[in-house]
Amino acid sequence: MATAAAAQTLPFRRIPIGSAYAANTVNATVFRLNSLTTFRGMQYTTYFAPDGNVVVAARPEDGDQWDIAPLPGVMGSLKDAHNGSVLGVSPDGHLHLAYNHHVHPMHYRRTEKPGDIRSFGPERPMTGRTETQVTYPQFVTAPDGSLLFFYRDGWSGAGRLCMNRYDTARGEWEVVGHAFIDGGDVCNPYWWRPVFGPDGALHLAWCWRKPGDARFNYDLCYARSHDTGRTWVRSDGTPQTLPVTPENAEVIDPVPMDFNLLNQCSSAVDSHGRPHFTHYHNDADGVPQYVHLWHNGERWERQFVSTRRREFSVAGAGTLKLPISRPEMAVLPNDDLWIVTRDDEAGADRIRLYRGRAADDYQEWTPFDVPLGVDLGEWEPTYDLARFARTGVLSLFVIPCRQADNEGVSDFGPQEAAVVEVALPQV
Repeated sequence: MATAAAAQTLPFRRIPIGSAYAANTVNATVFRLNSLTTFRGMQYTTYFAPDGNVVVAARPEDGDQWDIAPLPGVMGSLKDAHNGSVLGVSPDGHLHLAYNHHVHPMHYRRTEKPGDIRSFGPERPMTGRTETQVTYPQFVTAPDGSLLFFYRDGWSGAGRLCMNRYDTARGEWEVVGHAFIDGGDVCNPYWWRPVFGPDGALHLAWCWRKPGDARFNYDLCYARSHDTGRTWVRSDGTPQTLPVTPENAEVIDPVPMDFNLLNQCSSAVDSHGRPHFTHYHNDADGVPQYVHLWHNGERWERQFVSTRRREFSVAGAGTLKLPISRPEMAVLPNDDLWIVTRDDEAGADRIRLYRGRAADDYQEWTPFDVPLGVDLGEWEPTYDLARFARTGVLSLFVIPCRQADNEGVSDFGPQEAAVVEVALPQV
């Protein structure tokens, strides 16, 4: 549980990018993977401009000036916060871009020249298979540098998780597993951010949702792959039958429906290969709290991270205006964990972080604040995973934004997007 002490303040560096659309959270959802990524000394980002134009920008990793490149004629569907743009970089230096996906056909482009943000070609199929009803596109980089692509086929309450891999030698995508986690016509999986461990194992958690809104999310499940997604095992190492279904999945936290479990949160793996997951759901008093769930090498353990006081509900169709963000997570070389959030109780003008120490098995969580001095609205955290892995710098994509309930759009005007960099203490 979080300590009752006042939050400590962390210093930060803010690097402005440019003006961006902010009347909902389309530029600021936690599942934008990647909103930022670094490759060969350059940091790249993508977002929607105020007029909806898809933008890709780049800067030297330690520089302050961005080269901003709107893609001519490429426009975002701004009225749905699911439709955010995401970037990946393959080992050959090509940038890959996906955008405008909420049960839509695949919208995917690739640069014609490695590292050249002004050389994106026309839309193209990825594999040409299972690409008619795509949602939640995510680019994930494997330890060997290869680029993976995760997405949902189907819709809320009836969908499945698909995975592709980019073959650098051929310059083409290949299917790894389509519908390797499958809810059939009765539910769908919502997965936490995929993450690799130090041994190259791919760890994945997800919840299921029955038809309906987020009240019908339930059960956190787990599987692990030692061959980059082709075969899977359970936490005890026994083979996992494919496709994974509600009937054969390993349940690691039996969360009931109507418990304010919100889908699509975050993951980390420590230096011992132990998986950690973070999300939120109700405590015994019905108050949503941030949660840390991890495997200690013998069994799964759960701790409440926050000490929030106010109730709220995730009931309602579409994206909602909620008082807290879904959490992100980062792990340091000493295995200390940092959970990154936005919580109105902590203050609308700050990023709230919690640190759990490996030395005490994450029993106590200390709050820290990054006081930005601007109301963040309904912003959710995403950060540059590649930069953090190499430097320990938490490089966050930040934009104040206002989300209206039920996939609504507010009257909030354009805001300045920025990178906020925080060097996490390692003592």
